[in-house]
Amino acid sequence: MSQLIVTENDTGRGGVMVGYPTPEALTQYTITEIALKDTTTGNPFWIVDEENISKDHTFFDAWELDLEALGEPTGYGMDYEDWVREIKEVKYPTQSIVIEEGE
Repeated sequence: MSQLIVTENDTGRGGVMVGYPTPEALTQYTITEIALKDTTTGNPFWIVDEENISKDHTFFDAWELDLEALGEPTGYGMDYEDWVREIKEVKYPTQSIVIEEGE
């Protein structure tokens, strides 16, 4: 069963944003780690089963989240630089490479 990321649309138009993580992304990061990066900084998000999302995306901007049914958020979006420092660099530490002038 696939899981998706849902959050309120932050464009000022209302509605809901639904994130569909790619299989490739899920081989490197958990769905929560992806949601932390892809959700606007400070905005709450929920991880839900795909079967709980309507297949009819007509009037997608008119959707509303049922916050009572969703319960507590799974997490809150992180600033990208914080995410890199706290998630990406921990999983994939990088080596400093110094290139000498003239090489």
